[in-house]
Amino acid sequence: IFEKAGLDPATRIFFMSAESNWWSPGDHGPCGPDSEMFYDVSGALTEGLTKEAFIAADDRQEVVEIWNDVFMEYEKKDGVIIGKLAHKNVDTGSGLERIACVVQGKRSVFDTDLFMPLIGEIAKLATKREARSERIVADHMRAASFLIADGVTPANTDQGYILRRLLRRAVRHADQLGVPHHSLAALVPGIVEQYRDAYPNLADKLKHITDEVAHEEAKFRSTLEKGMKEFEKMSGTTLSGHDAFTLFSTYGFPFELTLELAGEKGIMVDTDAFNTEMKRHQELSRAGAEQKFKGGLANASAATTMLHTATHLALAALRTYLGPEVHQAGSNITEERMRFDFTYPAKVERETLDKVEQYVNDAIAAKCPVITSIMDKDAARAAGVEGSFWEKYPDQVTVYAITSPTGKIYSQELCGGPHVANTGDIIGTFKIIKEEASSAGVRRIKAVLEQNP
Repeated sequence: IFEKAGLDPATRIFFMSAESNWWSPGDHGPCGPDSEMFYDVSGALTEGLTKEAFIAADDRQEVVEIWNDVFMEYEKKDGVIIGKLAHKNVDTGSGLERIACVVQGKRSVFDTDLFMPLIGEIAKLATKREARSERIVADHMRAASFLIADGVTPANTDQGYILRRLLRRAVRHADQLGVPHHSLAALVPGIVEQYRDAYPNLADKLKHITDEVAHEEAKFRSTLEKGMKEFEKMSGTTLSGHDAFTLFSTYGFPFELTLELAGEKGIMVDTDAFNTEMKRHQELSRAGAEQKFKGGLANASAATTMLHTATHLALAALRTYLGPEVHQAGSNITEERMRFDFTYPAKVERETLDKVEQYVNDAIAAKCPVITSIMDKDAARAAGVEGSFWEKYPDQVTVYAITSPTGKIYSQELCGGPHVANTGDIIGTFKIIKEEASSAGVRRIKAVLEQNP
């Protein structure tokens, strides 16, 4: 097809190995060979290339892939091709930032107007210039800002771990540039300003993003010095997997940061042993996540069900008084009490907790019917229905709503668990007996239904 379009097969079209020209989403799913289109960003290769010269130019990033067509023909499971797809298709994609790079006549996406303003702000803060570190800080801070705006908070598992890795690597490279400590948050307003027209939610979350970045940098700096001292103690010619995992679990060093530090010093890291330790850790985390997804219910007794409904009312109240960035981070509910984790970066004052109690007790006193309905997941999300772990729900979701007879919506949330038929069926007064930190960026409340005398 490209020959028919006029391209010289000797200098413009090269057949690569199946391993090189093959796209897969991972170990599972549709996959197939692909056709990749490269563009000469150097401006010096206009006469074309031999295949060998093309490979060398690719290694030097003088040619950049800007588009590909994947011929989806096969299906992979557990890393092995198990057969052909019943319905084949062509998956085509082009990178917006790379296209911008070509259109603007730049050698790298970091030289385009998407990054240069931010890199300029970093340079103003820095005492020295180093392109690689400037690019890492710019890329990671932009990505972190979008993640936080979408409700992710730094953590040691799942999306939160990705965010933590980004921010902590940005801290280290900011240090290499001589950027003053606790300055990363100062970059957020510029990021928000640049993207606010395309992504209005960034502007709405400016303070929240800034606070999260500042909090995570401060938290990391409190352990960074100790962690670096431990790294120096541990490292000889090799670093054991156990020690690498200790740096991760105790000192908050993402493994990629440990690899980077080790690489700079010529130290080998036992990656296989680290992966074994991490797998064991992830299995424990996954078990916890599954418990969160189930709602953390000890059973479906009447007492537990009453507290379960009250817990959802408490989340609605927390979001009312603390802001829409508050989301469920886990729960454990028994017949005696509820324990509820939610995303919030600071201690919740007793005055606010009193308002939360009043909100829940008002809903109980209003004797609101609890109505459940089945909705398309996308429609529910678009309608503002609150929910955690959206990716774990099917296309059709169960939405329950607690609405007073006068029309006030107290709560509207995804949940497939047991609820009372009417809030008037909840016996007792909702009382928060404790508020404390659960983990970084996550708070925990414990509450009971006090029986009225």
